[in-house]
Amino acid sequence: MRFLGFLLLLFFAAPADADMAAARSAYEQGHWQAAAAYAQRAGGADGYAFAAGSLIAQLMVEPDHPDREALARRALDLAEYAYELDEEHVEARLRLAGALGFRGRYMSGFRAYVQRMPHRGKRLIEGAVEADPDNAWAVGMLGAWHLEVARRGGQRGLNALDASVEAGIGFYTNAIAMDPGNPAPRFFLAVALLALDEPAYYDMAREQVEICLQIEAGDAFEQGIQDEADVLRGMIDDRRRATAWADDRMRR
Repeated sequence: MRFLGFLLLLFFAAPADADMAAARSAYEQGHWQAAAAYAQRAGGADGYAFAAGSLIAQLMVEPDHPDREALARRALDLAEYAYELDEEHVEARLRLAGALGFRGRYMSGFRAYVQRMPHRGKRLIEGAVEADPDNAWAVGMLGAWHLEVARRGGQRGLNALDASVEAGIGFYTNAIAMDPGNPAPRFFLAVALLALDEPAYYDMAREQVEICLQIEAGDAFEQGIQDEADVLRGMIDDRRRATAWADDRMRR
């Protein structure tokens, strides 16, 4: 009987492992939809979190995708299910927070606030950082949360949500120190700072763009980030133009 149970375990585990391997391979090559499909087929909190993360990656590197709102809704559904399966799963928390952030871009700041989407996102990210304090992605997301509140809500929003630009920069800086070979946090820090349209942050943003482009991309996601960073570098000497581009980028 035990032997039969062992065989059944192997039968079901092997396809799931194969699907996750296929999902990771598709992700590395930038086949986001295929990666999500493979990961969803693998199932479990791991699979659904990875599937949501694949769609979030697509949202992050394809700002001109023709149906971003539908993509954000699907990512949110997948992330919600991953979280329902395991509320302690760090990646599920992070993907849910990321999906909530994108979903919130397609509604007014007031509506998002009333639905407490920023509050829930912050709790999820803080829980992930508490569970895994060395997770650079989680720490960077906390930085992104603070700077997005500053961009969308100004000082009033910062006061209402207990956020600050200084905290955002600090968390991003920590994330960069934890994972210096990753171009993504440098790029998104630069874009977030430019979108604030504060001259005091301009030199820091320019520096992060330059360093971002000196890093060797490890996969399609990082290459996509650098492609956008290269576009931004082409206009960085025109502060007004760069700021407008960054603000538009943060709205999508």
